[in-house]
Amino acid sequence: MDYFFSPAFFKVAGISVVIFILLDMIWLAVIAKNLYFRHMSYLASVENGRIVFNLPVGILAQAIIATGLAVFISLGIMVDPRLVVAVGIGAFSGFVLYCTYDLTNLSFIRGYPVSITVVDIAWGTLQGLLAGIYVFYLSRTEILSPPGF
Repeated sequence: MDYFFSPAFFKVAGISVVIFILLDMIWLAVIAKNLYFRHMSYLASVENGRIVFNLPVGILAQAIIATGLAVFISLGIMVDPRLVVAVGIGAFSGFVLYCTYDLTNLSFIRGYPVSITVVDIAWGTLQGLLAGIYVFYLSRTEILSPPGF
C-alpha cells in the first residue's frame, strides 16, 4: 500500500486528473453541449444561451472521480497486471460512479430526464474504460516493480 503514498502514484493520479478533466470538458462543452442544454437547461443557470457551470465545484468533483479511478485501477493492476483487467475495472468503476449520481438524481429530481441518465452513465462507463487504459500505461512500471513491493 506504500505505492498510494508515493511520488509515483501522485504523478499517475495527477496526470489522470488532467486527462479526465480534459475529456469531460470536451464532452460537456463540445460533443454533448446541445444535448445537455436541451434536456437540462431548466435545472441550470443559463446565460447567453449556454449552461453556466460552477467550475471550481465541477473540477473538484472530476478530480475526486479521477483519483478514485486511479486507485481502483491501480489496485486491480497490482493483483493482475494486464490491460484487460485495468480496462474492465475502469469501465465497471465508471459505471458504478455515474450510476450513483444519475440514478440518485432520477430518484428525486422531478422531471430528471431518463435519456440524460442513460447517456451520462454510458459516458461515465467510457470515461472509466479510458482511465483503465491511461492509468495502466502510466503506472505499469511503477506497479510491476515498485520499491518495497
